[in-house]
Amino acid sequence: MTTPTRPDPRGSAVPPPDVRVLDGVPAGAAETVARLYWTAFAHKFRPGLGDAEHGVPALREALASDRLSCAVGPDGTVLGVLGHHLAARGAIDLRFQTLLRHFSPWSAPWRALLLMPLHREARPDELLLDGIAVDAAARGRGIGTRLLAHAAHLARRAGLRRVRLSVVDTNPRARALYERCGFVAGRTQDVSLLGTLYGFRSVTEMTLEVSEQGEGT
Repeated sequence: MTTPTRPDPRGSAVPPPDVRVLDGVPAGAAETVARLYWTAFAHKFRPGLGDAEHGVPALREALASDRLSCAVGPDGTVLGVLGHHLAARGAIDLRFQTLLRHFSPWSAPWRALLLMPLHREARPDELLLDGIAVDAAARGRGIGTRLLAHAAHLARRAGLRRVRLSVVDTNPRARALYERCGFVAGRTQDVSLLGTLYGFRSVTEMTLEVSEQGEGT
């Protein structure tokens, strides 16, 4: 399923027409998607998953394709990925059994504990985003804007009223993108006790109200 684009009056770049957004992970692209997630969120995953050599394979196994959408170039290359949380399932389904397959039995329990603070639950009437990442070489082409527009489409399709995401204080570039796309900042939570572990001090919730009549897909 593709999501068309339109000029953004707030000044966001408009992605070229040959970039499509597809629901799911294209065949053979799981490794690319896992690496995009790792590159974007290594500061969150590293305490529990270690380095990329061990973390990326665990993420690849944990990908929930039906909770992921990918921005794909004309040659089929995945340029960006959007994850969402719906019906008690998120885009990265890191179960204890997955940790056992990738790590030793003695380390899997404490790794699971370190990953627990990253868990979030969707509220009624909302689509909770579970990560958005764009390949560094493709940034500035409006792909993040396209993926966020697709998130609004997913919310409308599911009969939900809003899209919610969280942004950390160390990522002002992402927050600026969300604001340009209409997201409004809400509650900010201080996580200073975990800051040295995960690499950020606070998390701000941002929401986008979704109208019943939106852009076609």
